[in-house]
Amino acid sequence: MVFLELGQRRRAQEFIDKTRETAEITGQANLLLYMKYIDAIFAILDGRLEEALTIGQHIVSQGEHLGISQFAAMLGLLSYFVPVLYLGRLDEVTQLLKTSSLSMGPIFRVSICGNEEAAAILKKYIVTRPGIGSTDDETPYYIDIQLLQAALRIGHCHAADLILRRFADCAMLITNSLPTCIPRHLGAAAALLGRPEEARRYYDEAIKVTTEMPFRPELALTRLQLAELLLEHYPAEKADALERLDFAIREFREMKMQPSLERALKLRA
Repeated sequence: MVFLELGQRRRAQEFIDKTRETAEITGQANLLLYMKYIDAIFAILDGRLEEALTIGQHIVSQGEHLGISQFAAMLGLLSYFVPVLYLGRLDEVTQLLKTSSLSMGPIFRVSICGNEEAAAILKKYIVTRPGIGSTDDETPYYIDIQLLQAALRIGHCHAADLILRRFADCAMLITNSLPTCIPRHLGAAAALLGRPEEARRYYDEAIKVTTEMPFRPELALTRLQLAELLLEHYPAEKADALERLDFAIREFREMKMQPSLERALKLRA
């Protein structure tokens, strides 16, 4: 996971291959299911989103068979969540929670709830959090990235600014539990706050890491967001923006990322 956080997918794969051998030799149930969850992560990285959902379903059913249904439900939710966000099929997360013993905590709920509830969650966990961004702040980073995505969705500038400050000069590039590209969201935060040059630097970093890994859905999303930035703030670079936009549209169609496709087509019209 640390290798993935640093964008070093090849090194992560080498370690995972060794761990998979251990799982197969020992037959340890939790480890076997965890390897399936890792398979789902790599399917997400490749843009095989439907396959990631299928893996999540297998995790849940196999966990019930092995008698570790709650652990399997947790891994299934983690396998499901990012693909259904990309695909725009959030009802499937709700259905999974109904059939398991898991509850929808605020970090998951903030991604799909209404604006008013999202603002209340951001106030509780970001705006009024003591010492946010200080050395005493031990909030797991992936929680703040989930909260940042919600802040961007509803245009909550104060929360976005606080999280952006916390992640300044951060070496981590990819979140592990719910994989996404950190610089892409930092770029979007800078854009929301009216700092296009800073946003562009983050987007350039995001394109570099998602190309090298590769991380297909995040590369397409970064190209879309950079195109939006260029069209709004750099009119002389319109041709480059449209080229990036056309790339993103092709990728969204192939990966069936309907919400992003609609957003891109609206911009292209």
